[in-house]
Amino acid sequence: MKTIYILFISLLSCGILYAQEPADALRYSYITNPGGTARNQAIGGAGASLGGEFSSLFINPAGLGFYKTGDFVFTPAFSMKRPKTSYFGENSNSETNKFNIGTTGLLFSAPSRSKNIRSITVGIGINKSADYNNQIYYKGVNKKSSYSEKYLEELVNDGATDP
Repeated sequence: MKTIYILFISLLSCGILYAQEPADALRYSYITNPGGTARNQAIGGAGASLGGEFSSLFINPAGLGFYKTGDFVFTPAFSMKRPKTSYFGENSNSETNKFNIGTTGLLFSAPSRSKNIRSITVGIGINKSADYNNQIYYKGVNKKSSYSEKYLEELVNDGATDP
């Protein structure tokens, strides 16, 4: 009988659930850099769930309990961006390659004097989750329209009889 009630409540709650929409794909695509240390990136972001990985400081702090000694982490990164633009059929390319600083931080761990707590770990770190430092340019000659057409359209929409 309990399973029938749970099933009934679950079905009723489905009416208020929402799925993703196309705008969500655009919203979440801005975060393009895989975060975390090099080890975390190499195993597809699963390092924070393993424990004993510095990236767990940002995702699952309980994973820091595996540390028995201190740790210093420095993750260099190299960003390669090649945005391509097109304006009235004229293509433009730009290339921005540069070094960045990825996940960096310091962990302090020490054994505890308490019988119930084995060790204490304190960590401080920085993590880059997105990179908005991008330069995009486009060039071309616009022979199809001008801003005065937009101005005229606004005048007509406001009810001007003699623009």
